[in-house]
Amino acid sequence: MKHDCVLFVDFQRDFLEADGRLTIGQLRAERILEPANRLLEAARSARIAALFIASEFSPSDWLGNFLRRHSALRGSPGAEMDPRIIADGFPVFSKATSDAFSNPELLEYLRKMEFSRLALAGVMTEGCVRATACNAVKHGFKVTAITDAVESDTDWKKRLGFWMMRRNGISMTNCARYLKELSPDF
Repeated sequence: MKHDCVLFVDFQRDFLEADGRLTIGQLRAERILEPANRLLEAARSARIAALFIASEFSPSDWLGNFLRRHSALRGSPGAEMDPRIIADGFPVFSKATSDAFSNPELLEYLRKMEFSRLALAGVMTEGCVRATACNAVKHGFKVTAITDAVESDTDWKKRLGFWMMRRNGISMTNCARYLKELSPDF
């Protein structure tokens, strides 16, 4: 039984592509894609489990959509997974708020699979990654942020997100150290 699961938060076109509606920018996206894909390779080799969290916002949420620049609207191309990340074969859980646990099916699945430790990769550090990580701690999971696989659209927001996560008991490590801790073969 694998007790570690990596949650890939919002690896979607509107956040990672250069012309996305709420993009972190091409350079920042490219920085997180390599470690994210290394984590997915480990999941494909059955060393760890993985799942995807995808924002899907209702077109009728006028204020929220205005603030989010109409990103990741349900059914839009921008809500699709970025094609540079191969999500095929992994479970996908949708969310309509920053916190992935707003979808009760996520907690049910994680408990059913008996995961005790979660690692997070994704965007935005200060928003969805932080909210999901902090709520995972409240649900009793040991949580790690994979620092080189988490990004925001500015450095100060990224630093703020990491600071808030550390204050809530979330550990920080990079992809190489995380994989080495799981298995010296990595």
